[in-house]
Amino acid sequence: MIKDLSVEKLFVFIALFFGFLYVFILPPFQSVDEGMHFFRTYQISQGRILAKKIDGKVGDVIPLSLSNFYKAYLPFIKHIDKKTNITEFKNNFKLEVVEEEQGFTQFVNTALYSPVCYISQLPGVMIGKLIGLSLGGIYYLGRLSNLIAYCLLIFFALKITPFFKWPMFLLALMPMSLSLAAAYTCDVAVLGLNFLWMALILKILTLNEKIKFNNKWILLLAVTGLLISFTKSYILLIPLIFLLPLKIFNSKKDYFISVFGIFFLAVAGLLFWSFCIKGLKLDMNDTFANSAMQMAYIKAHPLGYMLVLLKTFIIKTPRLFITMIGVLGWQDTKLDWITYIIYPVLVYFAIFSDNFKFVLQKWQKILTILVIILGVVVTYTSLYIMWSPVANPVVMGLNGKYFIPLMIPLLLIFKDGGGAKYDCKTVQFWIVICVILILVSSELSLLHRFYNITPQLYYKI
Repeated sequence: MIKDLSVEKLFVFIALFFGFLYVFILPPFQSVDEGMHFFRTYQISQGRILAKKIDGKVGDVIPLSLSNFYKAYLPFIKHIDKKTNITEFKNNFKLEVVEEEQGFTQFVNTALYSPVCYISQLPGVMIGKLIGLSLGGIYYLGRLSNLIAYCLLIFFALKITPFFKWPMFLLALMPMSLSLAAAYTCDVAVLGLNFLWMALILKILTLNEKIKFNNKWILLLAVTGLLISFTKSYILLIPLIFLLPLKIFNSKKDYFISVFGIFFLAVAGLLFWSFCIKGLKLDMNDTFANSAMQMAYIKAHPLGYMLVLLKTFIIKTPRLFITMIGVLGWQDTKLDWITYIIYPVLVYFAIFSDNFKFVLQKWQKILTILVIILGVVVTYTSLYIMWSPVANPVVMGLNGKYFIPLMIPLLLIFKDGGGAKYDCKTVQFWIVICVILILVSSELSLLHRFYNITPQLYYKI
């Protein structure tokens, strides 16, 4: 039966089933910054697009019952011995949103994100409010809405891409990816739209007919690129538009209008939103970070900063690898060590069981490598400026999830044009089986972390 289903349908079935479990197993606000994302989503549901800055604090006026709900779950964050139970879960659905009692609530980091980041969870919150659900009902409906949007975006990405479906399948179903999809986060928009972006590029690269400026694929790419520019400023993959060669276009005019037009449209979107929020920016880690002083340090010590980047890459890469596959909750719930070993093996077989005969040309591979390096440096630098102490020897605040979109072009470099090295159907069958077992294991890890189901087994990270 598994062998008869398309990869996109398999993805939806697996993602919906295990994502649904993530939605309800993970206690409220136990994904990184989930409370701040929930506040921002609710603020947008009230019709307010921009946050406010009052006395050096950034946020907006929302019902105080939301922050009270959040405060009740603060003791769980990074306290591995703190457990919950079914009774507390049921009590969440008895909480009410008291619209009459409102107050200014801070959400400084998520206030900088555009509403595009929240279009996936916003419908759930708005529907919940419209039909009069309890606070818990609204909260969980927003999570479910996020999950459904993620499934739809990845479904279309897998359906559109002519090849490389199984590596994308594996990246989209990593425990980290799926757990983010089942919580309040901007990562659904970031991951889903970037997967779709790569699928569209691969589709256009393999089209047989000449491309015109008004071709539907070019228009879809333009819209996707513009939306990406509004998602956490994550335009790292936008330069891959230059992978499209001149020869596949109907004319030079179509090429320049399409490729450069799409690129500059995305840049314009980024600049526009940056202008909208220029008055809201504060240091994310105000305990010991200072953005102005950090930028001055980088300018004054460029060689020293290069050493910081190199040292960070050497020291942090193992941690980034693990957190990319999955360290769940507030980065306090590790998975079974076998998962971290098996997953790259599955990705290897996924790449080399692809029988679609396409390979990037040498110049396209060089461009892809440069884009990946630039993406890593930009990510490191942004976190060094916003989150790390001035002149710190390594970059702080890094997480493997930031690099998931970059994995698609990175893995693409390793594909050769000789067709599959392994039997496709057999490999794909075992990929599905292993992914299911890994997701079962990840759900059990969360149950153990947050519920007292195995009192004889306690662990600390």
